[in-house]
Amino acid sequence: MANKYIKKGSEYFTVKDIYDINGMLLLRKGQKVTAKTKARLNKIGINKLEKPNDVNDNQGDVLAPILKELGERIHIRDNNLLSQLHKLLSTLLFESKTEPWWIFINTLSNYEDWIYTHSINVAMISIMVAMEMGYSDKELYDLGLGSLLHDVGMLLIPKSIIEKESILTDNEINILRLHCGFGKSSLEGFNLPQEYIDIVMQHHEKLDGSGYPNGLKGDEIGRNVRIVMVANAIDGITSYRPYRLPYDMKTAIEMLRS
Repeated sequence: MANKYIKKGSEYFTVKDIYDINGMLLLRKGQKVTAKTKARLNKIGINKLEKPNDVNDNQGDVLAPILKELGERIHIRDNNLLSQLHKLLSTLLFESKTEPWWIFINTLSNYEDWIYTHSINVAMISIMVAMEMGYSDKELYDLGLGSLLHDVGMLLIPKSIIEKESILTDNEINILRLHCGFGKSSLEGFNLPQEYIDIVMQHHEKLDGSGYPNGLKGDEIGRNVRIVMVANAIDGITSYRPYRLPYDMKTAIEMLRS
């Protein structure tokens, strides 16, 4: 059996890319491996280095095409920043796989592709904003997880509404808006930090109090929620939706400022 890690001094690093059984990239070659990471690998059945024969170097990396498309769409040209985002999100996703609430993310990826991609995009944009604000690694991790979970309540919204290609009726809009509360109630039994729950519940609030579901405004909305609010709006405005074409980034910024 091939070695999974190489030791440099007192630290261990992966000697090859490591994939799960579905071909998803878990750890990149040269990434530092902590005792916690090793335990998580063993827990999900990754006990040898070789990747599946039918997986090439890029096939299992589900983040790479999402990040590439996002970078082009919102005009991110800093390759170092994109690389940092990729590494952080890869670690975040990998370390979450053994958590009991991971079932929601896994289900979301199979329920409606654009919502799953949107969740990844919102996490990436949120982390980028927070990096500029000087967040610590722990703060970035928590913000990333909270933003990744922000739309899990959409799992309880009928697909007939989510996939509708015309403007929603007032009743359909009211049903769609229930996803914030659905997400909150779905996650409350998992002992997650309150800041995660706040993001799930409040990401459609607005500083002027015109948002939903509770019409919060100003200081009633926490810093992390504010970041996710902006990230959610940017990705939503610049992305294709079943009922409309995407706007460009310039228009998105103008809409946010208005």
